[in-house]
Amino acid sequence: MDKVNVTKNKNRRVFFRIYDEVNLFYQKIDEEQLTEPYLDVDSLANIPSLSTDVERGSQYSALLPGLKKNRPDIATPEVLFNESETCNVNISVSGMAFSCEEALKEGDYLAIKILLASGMAVIVTFGKVVYCKNIQAIDSQHPYFVGAHFINMKDEDRELLTGYVAKKRSQQIRVRGLILAAAIAVIVAPDVVIGLLLELLHFLFEHFLEIIHLSFEFIELNLDHLVEHLFHTDLHQTQVIVFYTIATFVVYGLYRLLRALPSFYRRCKNSLLSACAHQKASLLYYWREQSLTNKCKLIVIGVAAVTCYVFFGM
Repeated sequence: MDKVNVTKNKNRRVFFRIYDEVNLFYQKIDEEQLTEPYLDVDSLANIPSLSTDVERGSQYSALLPGLKKNRPDIATPEVLFNESETCNVNISVSGMAFSCEEALKEGDYLAIKILLASGMAVIVTFGKVVYCKNIQAIDSQHPYFVGAHFINMKDEDRELLTGYVAKKRSQQIRVRGLILAAAIAVIVAPDVVIGLLLELLHFLFEHFLEIIHLSFEFIELNLDHLVEHLFHTDLHQTQVIVFYTIATFVVYGLYRLLRALPSFYRRCKNSLLSACAHQKASLLYYWREQSLTNKCKLIVIGVAAVTCYVFFGM
């Protein structure tokens, strides 16, 4: 592996790119530090994700013994990386694009640690900033959009990232294919699709009610036999005991359901907002990376498709 193995790629689209969520940690470094032994990539991999424990920081200070000696401005290794929550990135084997809070300059070098969405793989490498755009009007929390090329990436990390990108790309293609097929079906025959959906919902609802009725009858019959066997009651007494027993369980179940509904609603709301934010960020990442010509092409194609559907499809 070369000391500064910059990926020489004039066409950034040679490598497949995916939009994904990762935990990203980075720190701006000097170019000389790329070849300094105390800033070795292997040592960076052992830096903890959460850097709030002072004892843990002293534990990891042994991993980078030359860091404090050569860089007295850095007190402990735990401040080496800026930490962000799970964020959206556009990543390939050659580089990545991400949003951040600080303005980076073209040509800046970064030490990068990436925890992939699977949580089972960590990529540690260096990167060189190739552009930094101000997007404050779109995202005030992370006003800068940065693109970086990976350099000095180890062969095993490159193979791991290649496999991960290929797997995620195939998954995204399948999902997008299903979404596209559903969208085409709705556009071509909306009445047929809506009719089929309503029939399916009616079928499921009917069978759901039937299952509930059969379950209630089964429970009531078994409770009748159990009460008669245990207490030797007549029919009227058995029915009264079974009724109040079932009513007690129903009231308790409704009580637990009402208590669980708010937290369930919050989880669903947070999941929906997270998914919407992820899709919005992915679309914004894709749009930002397009040239002016490609943006014009996308706009023209979209307007033409809507116009044709309005005039000829409806």
